[in-house]
Amino acid sequence: MHRFNALLKCSKIMRNIQLNIIGQRIQLVKRSADELSGLNMGEKLSYDFYDGTFRDARLLFVKPKGANPTPRKCAIISERLAQMFGMPVVFILAPAMTYERQRLMEKDVYFVMSEKYANLPMLVAMEKVSSRKIPSQLTPVAQYLLLYHLQMESIEGKSTKAIASLMPYSYESVSLGLTCLSDLGLCVKVALDSRSKAVSFKHSGKELWEAAEKYIVNPVDRRIYCDALSSERKFPVCGINALAHYTSLNPDAEQWIMMTNKEFKEMDADGSVINPNEFDGNIIIEIWKYPPVCRKGETEIYADRLSLALSLRRDEDPRVEEEVEQLIKQVKWSD
Repeated sequence: MHRFNALLKCSKIMRNIQLNIIGQRIQLVKRSADELSGLNMGEKLSYDFYDGTFRDARLLFVKPKGANPTPRKCAIISERLAQMFGMPVVFILAPAMTYERQRLMEKDVYFVMSEKYANLPMLVAMEKVSSRKIPSQLTPVAQYLLLYHLQMESIEGKSTKAIASLMPYSYESVSLGLTCLSDLGLCVKVALDSRSKAVSFKHSGKELWEAAEKYIVNPVDRRIYCDALSSERKFPVCGINALAHYTSLNPDAEQWIMMTNKEFKEMDADGSVINPNEFDGNIIIEIWKYPPVCRKGETEIYADRLSLALSLRRDEDPRVEEEVEQLIKQVKWSD
């Protein structure tokens, strides 16, 4: 009898686990097979199920026995279990990349991850125990999104997926870019429906541009000179010659072109850049941190006005400074 009682006590202890949620430790009790009525065999074999209470809310915790399910699968399982058991469902997941956490949040999946991140019904947003580093300036992707929104077409009210379809970036990159904009207080994410969120900007038009100016970076990474380019590829005009196109300034005798670092490496590798150097040449190549801001599928001949203004705003020539001011006045704000 004593041995049986000891085994029973041990069994109960093994069913219980502790979980740390944003610094608060809570006790979880594993559900027995009898308490999982309605689940299919695959779910029973793939997950462990626990009951727990956090901030006076009863929650059903689901812990994968293997790798993390996809955000879409989590959303499907969560919705079904919530209806079946009548309580919010929270996944206990292994550490994952930032964009995966973003996708889970956009699909309204509640989760706890690596004792550092939590997205729960009673929390307004994802929280982290150690202070998450907030950016001090826009990332290249975030800046591209902002300038596209201001000049090409508004992305107000669009989901991450819809925005990504317009951009030369992946879903993951766009998601991180939107997070950067949100961190800097330029936009917020609002619920579209139960599974997705949309971006909403706090300002519009020139007001948004002015609010973002302190975070905006020079799009030009570096300049390289060369004598010629032995290539049929066409690249957008930038620098003084692009400014001359938009304003009354006279163009330079040198040719100004912009390309991304990846494009320059490809050109340089196949020998298309003749005598590249850092001092002088017939062609001035600006290596940009992001591609030309334009609608997908279109070929831009000149750098966009706002990026061009940013690339030239520290030019010491007073003529250039005056024309840059005129350049910004020409912008037809898309929103």
